[in-house]
Amino acid sequence: MKIGKLSAVTEHFMTIRWSAVMAWMLTIGFFVQISGKVWIVSGSGRNAQIYIWLLLPALIFSLYRIIAKGGFKLDLKYLPWALFLGWVAMSTLWATGSEASPHTLAKRCLFIGIYLVSINLLFNRHEMFFRRALLAAVIVVAFGAMVSLIYQYGVLDKPMTYRAFRIDRMGVGDFANYGWPVAAGIFNGAVATWAIGMALDKRISNWATSAWLMVFIVLAAYVLMTGTRGAWFALLVGCIFAVVMQKSKRGIWGVGLFAVVAFAGVFLFWDQIVDEVGRRQLSGRGPIWAYYFDIMSGHWLFGHGLGTPFEYVWPNGKMISPHAHSLYLQQIFDSGVISFGLLIFGLLGLCYKAWHLRNDPWVRLTFPALAYALIAMLTDVERIITRPSDYWTVFWLPVAILLAVPNRLKESG
Repeated sequence: MKIGKLSAVTEHFMTIRWSAVMAWMLTIGFFVQISGKVWIVSGSGRNAQIYIWLLLPALIFSLYRIIAKGGFKLDLKYLPWALFLGWVAMSTLWATGSEASPHTLAKRCLFIGIYLVSINLLFNRHEMFFRRALLAAVIVVAFGAMVSLIYQYGVLDKPMTYRAFRIDRMGVGDFANYGWPVAAGIFNGAVATWAIGMALDKRISNWATSAWLMVFIVLAAYVLMTGTRGAWFALLVGCIFAVVMQKSKRGIWGVGLFAVVAFAGVFLFWDQIVDEVGRRQLSGRGPIWAYYFDIMSGHWLFGHGLGTPFEYVWPNGKMISPHAHSLYLQQIFDSGVISFGLLIFGLLGLCYKAWHLRNDPWVRLTFPALAYALIAMLTDVERIITRPSDYWTVFWLPVAILLAVPNRLKESG
């Protein structure tokens, strides 16, 4: 009997110790996922850290529960996302001309599935760690944006007129280097949505509100200077949802002021707007979409297969657009209307859950970030089936949090 009790105590101690180790590993990995682009200059190194700290513990936990405990239960809301990832992975089998093997591309879906599990584990078992890692990462990204703005426009004296210089990096080594203004705008806009949500939270002090508002202003200014119009509109929509979800009177006044500034901007830059819509045709998206509908004939249901190259050759013959400039169109190109339907089904489930739990603090903070992603993906996001990348923070993070939020309503006070 004593030996049995000692064994039980030892097993309990080991469980607690593993839980603590897993919490710290997941927290570090989560922090790296969001903020790593600012301070880790190697993309492969950054991904390796995410694999080790964020995905590996979740994979070990999942295998342990399956082998030793006979499996573990997840909310039914995960089912559409499992079907979506499974179908997309299977679509690699009929891809043509892919530079990567079907196995390599299908693994991306597995990584995303493990990511959803990792966020669920960290959120539900160590919510304080999760919250602190999220907020710390937002601050680091904002710091990177602030230094980038000061260095590029203050030290290097880059022009600040409309889209004359579109910022996409700090300019010091490869720190905070997003590689392209569109990617920089979308990523920083997504992070800005979390900042405005915190600023509008009624539960925090006035000092904290002011601090988070400054964080938001820095990130919004960075997004503005990237010249990424999709991110501009998405951020506006995200802010409106944040005001509505947080039920903030101050936010309503802020949106009203923003609307006045926006109308003034339209008046001041009317000639440039007419030129964008008329002569440049919104940076050539019209011809790209026309080409898209031409090549989709006979492939609508199943798509061309994930990995099949999308190549729109511009009239000058020198430039190639490697994606459809719309996540929704690209998703159908890759995996067909079936995958798109599963994606919409999963999103509708999240919307229903968010409405049902609209007074939950995490839902109020997260749903505007999802709204931002859905708008940004209309014209700019390439694919959400990737290895660890910006779009894990833009899209998969709000999805993962909304899935992880318990169905019972928490106290919001």
